[in-house]
Amino acid sequence: MNKMFPAPIMVERKAATSLYGDADGFRSIFENAPSGMLLVAEDGSISAANFYCSQLFGYRQSDMLSLQIGDLLPQRARNSDEMQSDEFAIEQHVGESRALMGVRKDGIEVPLEMAFNRVETSHGDMTCISVLDMTDRHRAELQLKDANTQLEEFTYVASHDLRSPIRGIANLIEFIREDFEDGEMSAMIKNIDRMEKRVHAVEKLIEDLLTYARAGRREVEVEEMSLADVLNEIVALEQIPDGVTIELDAPDDSFDGARTPLTTVLRNLLANAIKHHDRDDGHIAITARFKGNLCLIDVSDDGPGIPENARERVFRLFQTLKASERSSSGLGLAVAQRLATGHGGQLTLLPSSRERGTCFRVTWPRYKRTDLDG
Repeated sequence: MNKMFPAPIMVERKAATSLYGDADGFRSIFENAPSGMLLVAEDGSISAANFYCSQLFGYRQSDMLSLQIGDLLPQRARNSDEMQSDEFAIEQHVGESRALMGVRKDGIEVPLEMAFNRVETSHGDMTCISVLDMTDRHRAELQLKDANTQLEEFTYVASHDLRSPIRGIANLIEFIREDFEDGEMSAMIKNIDRMEKRVHAVEKLIEDLLTYARAGRREVEVEEMSLADVLNEIVALEQIPDGVTIELDAPDDSFDGARTPLTTVLRNLLANAIKHHDRDDGHIAITARFKGNLCLIDVSDDGPGIPENARERVFRLFQTLKASERSSSGLGLAVAQRLATGHGGQLTLLPSSRERGTCFRVTWPRYKRTDLDG
C-alpha cells in the first residue's frame, strides 16, 4: 500500500551545519532517515526538519523552520491538558514513543508514532523527534477489525436467523410430497405458497446482510456541506405525519465530510422516531453544534422510549423491541451505527431520566484523516 503523501516538493535541502556542528554522522542519519526527523528547541520551535518530514506534513523544508511543534498537531490537541497555549509539553514525553494525530498543511489529519529523545547541539539541548506515518497500519487494523466483526455477525446469523426458515422450507417440502402422494392438490398448493414466502424471507435476509456489510465500507467522497442544509434536505424528503412537529437547530457553517453516510444515519434516526411514536401528536427535535473538530447531533423525541433492559441491544443485528416488529429486519440502527463508526464517528443512545422519549447522539468528524478518507 502506498503512503498518502502530498505531491513531492522539490526544494534545496538546508544543511543546518550550525546545528549539527562537526557531527557529520548525526547530520547524515538525520537527513537520510527513512522516517520524519525533527529538532525542536525548548520553546517548541522547529530548528530542523528532514526531507521526509516536509513531505509528510506538506511543507517546504525551509517553511518548517518557521513553525512550532504545536502547528503540526490538530487544534483540539492544542486545547488539551498536554498543550500550554500552542507549545507542546515535550519535556513530559522525552524517552517515550507516543501515538498522536498530526495535521498536514492542507488540514488532513495523519495518525503518527512519535518518539522523543534529548540531544546536544551547538545551540544547546534540543529534542529530536522521530515521526512515523501510521496510515497504512491503521487502515490494516481497521480492515482486520471490520472483517472479524463481520465474520462473527455472519456466523451468528447463519446459525440462528437463516437456520429457522431453511428448516421450515425443508418441512414444507415433506408436506408437499405427502400431499402429492395423497392427491391433496389444494393442500399442496397452499404449502407451495407458504414455501414461496419463506424463500422470499430468506432472500430478504441475505439482502439485508449485504446492506449491512456494505455500510462498513468507508466513502472516499468528501465534500463541503453544512449541517443546516443536510437536516433541511432530510426533513423535506421525509413523510411527516400531520400531528408530528419537527424542530431543527443547526449551524450554517460549512465543513468537509462524507455527506452520503451522514445523511443516511440522520435520515434513519428521524424515520425511526416517526415510525415508533405511539401517539397521534408528537415532537421531534434535532439539534446540532460544533465541539472542537467534531459535530454533535442529537435526535430526540417524546415517544414511548426504550425500556432499560433493552437499551444495550438496540444496535445489535436483527434486534427488534416488540413482537409486532419481528417481520422487519431490525437492521436500521445496526446499519446506522456501522456507517457512523466506519467514517470516524459514533452513534450512541444517551441516558434519560424521563419516563418517555429517546435521544440518540451522532458524533461526526469535521476533519479528514488519511486512514479513514484516503
